[in-house]
Amino acid sequence: MPRYYLKGFTNGDNKFFVYDKENDRIFVSSPDTAFFENNLNIVTLPNGHSSDFLEDMYTKIENQSWGPLDRVRESTYKTPIALPDKMHLFLFLSFLYWRLPSNIAYVERLSEKAFVDGGEFDYFRLVNKSGQRAPKEVTEMLKNSQAFKKIFKQIIPFIPFYKDRDWATRLEGWRFLYTGDGKSWDIVGDSPIIAKGDNERDFVNCLNEFMFPVSGKILLISIDKPLNRDLPPEFTIEFNTAIIQQARRFVACQNKGFLEALIKHYKFYSQYDKTDRIIPDLFGMVE
Repeated sequence: MPRYYLKGFTNGDNKFFVYDKENDRIFVSSPDTAFFENNLNIVTLPNGHSSDFLEDMYTKIENQSWGPLDRVRESTYKTPIALPDKMHLFLFLSFLYWRLPSNIAYVERLSEKAFVDGGEFDYFRLVNKSGQRAPKEVTEMLKNSQAFKKIFKQIIPFIPFYKDRDWATRLEGWRFLYTGDGKSWDIVGDSPIIAKGDNERDFVNCLNEFMFPVSGKILLISIDKPLNRDLPPEFTIEFNTAIIQQARRFVACQNKGFLEALIKHYKFYSQYDKTDRIIPDLFGMVE
């Protein structure tokens, strides 16, 4: 998880309280040490050497996004968000979505669809220096390599720009919700993009209907019918509960007492085996 993004959920000391679902414990941490997994983007090259060039690519994309992200985070409910800033945020979200650990296995399966004429990912090809298509045995060897399966995480994010001619129009319907008291009530998890169930595995439309905490004070909502009404106070509780539900392992919050209350609420759902209703019911509140 990008550290710059996580800083939007910390206190004045750049710290937050992290809940570990696996071990059912809360501890204090910071963006420099939390939500981190080793070697997720390390690839082995044909010469046998390891490389982290994927991280360099993520850094370039993210560095283009931090300015627009800051402008959104500094905005208020009276501030219009410029379309170019939304576009940069959309690109960041697309890359973030497909690099999440929860999507790794799915991305590896999708990589098998590469280099198929007329297929979903036909917007890129493998060619030689003279522009001729590479032999089938070469493409198959590449597709079967573990390195390509990891690289594919940086190919999928571009698909909406090639396959959805309305992608920019959809951004006009985005709604940014601001906490009423200016305090940080939205939490973050290691899988913070909550896509509507019907779309979460649709690599073209997965970011048509979703919710995403831009910071502890601002929540982004995108749905088919733009949200034009205020939501009840309990919506924040249910959104944060969905963040806990979707997290693979970690969530974080500025306020320990609030985090403890959310965990208790989530465990109530678990006690009665109702966690599968959390995200559908959440979207039901905004539709």
